[in-house]
Amino acid sequence: MRMPGKKIDEGTRQKVRDAYARGLSMRAIAKELGIGSSSVDRIVKEDHSHSGRGLTPDREKRIQELERRISDLEKKILELKAKRKFWKR
Repeated sequence: MRMPGKKIDEGTRQKVRDAYARGLSMRAIAKELGIGSSSVDRIVKEDHSHSGRGLTPDREKRIQELERRISDLEKKILELKAKRKFWKR
């Protein structure tokens, strides 16, 4: 564990960015790199404060894909409910 108040070098900061871009949780990154989770949180927020949701492009893409899948599943559910109503008559 690092001592409080110690500066985090640029190499470690880049490792935080890379790990976050790969989808690791902030807690896992902190444990892996031996730094505090608040430091990881601060580095991620500093680097992504310019984007709308504060997400990396990879994470934004994954969210969009999941939102699309959810929308497709909602449509299928509505179709199945409509079919069930039709056959219950």
